Amino acid sequence: MKEENIETHEFLPSGIWEGFYCYNNSPVQHKMSIRLKFIENKVSGNGVDDVAPFTWSGKYDLNNFKINKTKLYSTHQIEYYGDIDENGIWGIWKNVKDLSNLDPELVEIVLNSFQNEIKGGFHIWPKKRSNIAKEIEQSEEVESSKKLEEIYIEYFT
Repeated sequence: MKEENIETHEFLPSGIWEGFYCYNNSPVQHKMSIRLKFIENKVSGNGVDDVAPFTWSGKYDLNNFKINKTKLYSTHQIEYYGDIDENGIWGIWKNVKDLSNLDPELVEIVLNSFQNEIKGGFHIWPKKRSNIAKEIEQSEEVESSKKLEEIYIEYFT
């Protein structure tokens, strides 16, 4: 079986990510929890936000540090265009509903009326483990240490 070529660049670690999106007319941050996998200039994954569960698919370019992703809900899709840097991925999103079957005048009215609800900004970043989680993990490692067991038996029994 062919081994996957997981991305090794420090800006794009595969795993759990977190972040938010905002609507164009509001600074309110809508939280997202995401699991992403970066392989050979392609990104895929899934997550959940205050709308619904979703999947991700897209492409990234580390020559220009750009990414394009599609967030697919069961009812609609959102296009994400962003930049990649040491702070994660950030950029804009657009709801790209196909309005081509509507009268052009109606399309203009819809786009003007809902312009702030069909686009906005986002920022996501790799989730860091908390210090408490690291301490618990370290204490569990120490407690289950063979050397600690030997010392305990030798000095306390």
